Amino acid sequence: MNRDRGALSDRQLGALALAAAGLPVFRCCCAVSWPWVLLGGAAAALTLSALSRAPGRFWDAIVCPAAGLLALGALAAAWESSFSFPETAGKPLAAALVLGLGTAAAQRGAEAAGRCAGILLRLTGALYGIVLIFSLPQLRPDRLRPAGTPADALRVWASLLPSGAALCLRRESGGGKALRWPWWASAAAALSASLVTGGILSPALASEPESFRTLARGVSVLGVIRRFEALVNGAMLMSGFCLCALLLTAAGSLIQGKNAGKRPKKFFEKMQKKC
Repeated sequence: MNRDRGALSDRQLGALALAAAGLPVFRCCCAVSWPWVLLGGAAAALTLSALSRAPGRFWDAIVCPAAGLLALGALAAAWESSFSFPETAGKPLAAALVLGLGTAAAQRGAEAAGRCAGILLRLTGALYGIVLIFSLPQLRPDRLRPAGTPADALRVWASLLPSGAALCLRRESGGGKALRWPWWASAAAALSASLVTGGILSPALASEPESFRTLARGVSVLGVIRRFEALVNGAMLMSGFCLCALLLTAAGSLIQGKNAGKRPKKFFEKMQKKC
C-alpha cells in the first residue's frame, strides 16, 4: 500500500468529516421536518462529541466489529452516491466507480484523503450554500409547521453518525484535541437544509429523497443564472466520495493500528518497504 508520509492535521480531519456529512445532510435530513432535524442533529453531535473523549483502548477493543461496519457503510455510501445523478440512480456500475475512487483515496492514506476533502469541502459548501441562500426569498413561514414523528429524529441521528468515522483517525493526526466542531457544523447544515427545503416546497415534495434537487431547480441568481440541479448533483457525488473515502480510510487505520503492535518490528518494516 502506497501511503503519503505527511501527518493528518486536525483541520484536515474536520474537513473530511464535514465534507462526508454532505451526502446524508442533503439527501436525508433535508426531507425531514425541522423540529426532528434539530433534535436528531443535536443528539448526533452530542453522541460524537462524547465518543471523541473516549480513550484509545476503547477503540482498540472494537476494532473487528467497527472495521466491518465501516466497510459495510462504505458500500452503502457508494450505493447512495449513485443517486446523485438521475441518469445513474441505482446503477451498480456508478456505485462501483465511487467505491473504487474511495478505495484509491484510502490507499493513499489519511493525510491524502484529508487534503482532498479540504478542497472538495470548499466546492460543495459553495454549491450547497448558493442554493440555500438564494432560495430564501421564496421561503413561506406557514409551511414550517412541524410534521412527521419522533422516529424521524432517530433517522437524522443515524444518518449523521457515519461521519463520526473520523474519530478512528485521531491517531493519524497525533491524537490532538477532542474533535467537536464538525458534528455541530453538520447539525447546523442539516437544520438549515430542512428549514429552507420545508419552507419553500410543498409538504409532499419536501418529504421526498430528491427534495433538495427539486429545490435547486427553482433557484435563480440575480434572476439570470438558473438550473442549479446539475451542480447540486455534482456536489452530492463529491460528498459521497468523501464519505466513502472516510469510512474506508478509518477501517484501514483501525486494522493497521491494531496489528502494528503485534507484528515483529523487522517484519513490519519489511512490509512497509514492499508497500
